[in-house]
Amino acid sequence: MKKSNLTIGICLLCTVLLSGCADISFGEQTLLRPPRATGDSAEIQNIIREEAGSSYSMKYPENGDHRSAVTIFTASGDKNEYAAAFYATENDSKLNISIIKHDTEKDPEEWVCLGSFSNPGTGVDRLILDDINNDGTEEILVGWSTYNTGVNNLSAYSFEGEGAREMTLDENYTDLVITDLTGDNLADIILLSLRNEKSPSTAKLLQYSEQEKKPIAKFSIELDSEVTEFSSISCGMIDNRCPGIILEGSKPGDLMTTQLIYFNKETNTLANPLVTVGSNGTVNNITTRKDVITARDIDSDGITEVPVVSPMPAPPGTEASSVCSMTSWKQLRIKDGSLKQKTSTVTNYNDGYYFIIPDKWNGNVTAVNHADDRCIEFYKWNKDSSSLGEQLLSIKRFTQTEWSKAEQDKYLVQKTINKKNNEYIIAARLYTTDESMKLSKEELERSVVVMK
Repeated sequence: MKKSNLTIGICLLCTVLLSGCADISFGEQTLLRPPRATGDSAEIQNIIREEAGSSYSMKYPENGDHRSAVTIFTASGDKNEYAAAFYATENDSKLNISIIKHDTEKDPEEWVCLGSFSNPGTGVDRLILDDINNDGTEEILVGWSTYNTGVNNLSAYSFEGEGAREMTLDENYTDLVITDLTGDNLADIILLSLRNEKSPSTAKLLQYSEQEKKPIAKFSIELDSEVTEFSSISCGMIDNRCPGIILEGSKPGDLMTTQLIYFNKETNTLANPLVTVGSNGTVNNITTRKDVITARDIDSDGITEVPVVSPMPAPPGTEASSVCSMTSWKQLRIKDGSLKQKTSTVTNYNDGYYFIIPDKWNGNVTAVNHADDRCIEFYKWNKDSSSLGEQLLSIKRFTQTEWSKAEQDKYLVQKTINKKNNEYIIAARLYTTDESMKLSKEELERSVVVMK
C-alpha cells in the first residue's frame, strides 16, 4: 500500500536543447518545490536527451493525480529522489519512460538513469506510485493508452539494486483502482474493463506474486455489460466490516446504475451482489435509475448507501414531469446479501437540495414538483382513493429579491445556497395541523439538506 511519500510534479521552462530538438514542456501540476538552483532541471533534461536522441517530445498523463511529463518523488524508506519522465522520439512510433535517480547521500548534484523502457501505446493514461509488493518502497505503475478507445495497457516498474526492472504484464483496463480490497494489508490492483467484442465487462483483481516477481490476476467477476461508461469510481466501507468499490456507470437511455464490488472472504471470490443476469441474458440491477444521484453515506455512519429510485404516487392523469421521485437509501448486508432500508429522500437537483422524509411520513405522503415556481409541495396521500389529501409542506427556492418581498415569517426554516455565483434562499413552510404528521422546527431543519 502507499506509504507516506511525497510526490512532486516538476515544472520546468520550455528549453531548446539542440538545433532540431523539440521544445521540452514539463507540466505544472502539483509543484511542491521549485527545481534547485544547482541544476535539477538541466540534469534531468540532459538525461532525457541522452536517452531519447536529438529530437523528441514530452508526453503528459491524461488521468490520475500526476499529470506532469516529469514527476519527481521521494520513495518511502529511501532518502533519494526519483523522477519518471515520459517522452516520444521522432523516429519511433513507441512511447518511452525513463526512470531517473538522484542519490542525495553520494552526490546531490548528480542524477543517473536507472533504465528506459518503451511501450507501443498511443499516449500516457496515468502514472501511479504505490507499494504493490510490500517492500516498503513505491513501485511505478503506468497506464498506456492504445488505439482502441477505452482500452489501456498496464505496465509496472520496480527499483532493484542500482537499476530499474520492468514487470511484464499482459493486462488491459478501462479504469483501475488500487486499494486493499482483500483485507490482508497489501495493495490490490483492480482493473475495470467495459465490454468489447471478445469479452464481457469485468473486474479483475491482481496481487503481487513473489514467485513470478510481478502482479498476477487472482480473481475476477463479471460486471453489468450494459454499462457504456464508468462515470464515478470510489472506495469505501459498504458494510460495517467490509471495504468495497463503489462503481457508478452510464447505460443507454440516459440511465445510471451502481455496482458494489467487494471480496467475499468466505467464498474467496469477488462479489457484485447488486447485479443479476436472467435466463434470457437480461441484466437486472435494483439501482438502475434516470436520476443523476450517486451512492453516498447518506446518514454519516461511515458506510456507503446505494440509491433505489421510484416514482411517488400521483392521481390518475397527473403529468409525469410533475411527479416527484423518492430515493430509498439502502445499505448492503454482506451476511445475507439483503439491502437494509436506511432513509428516504426527495431530491431537487435543479435547486440543489434534498428532503429527508421523516419516518412517520413514510408510505403516507407524496410530492408534486412545480418547476416553474421552483417549489415542491408535499401532500398526505389517500391510498384508498388514489388522491391528494391535506397539504403538509412546501419547499421553495427564492432569489434574494424574491425573498425580500416574501412573507418570511411563514417559513419555519430558511437555508442559503450558492449556485453559479448567485445566492438563493431555500425556505420550508409547514401547513398541516394534523399532530400525527406535524414536524417541529428541529425536525424540519434536519430534513432539509442543501447539497454540496
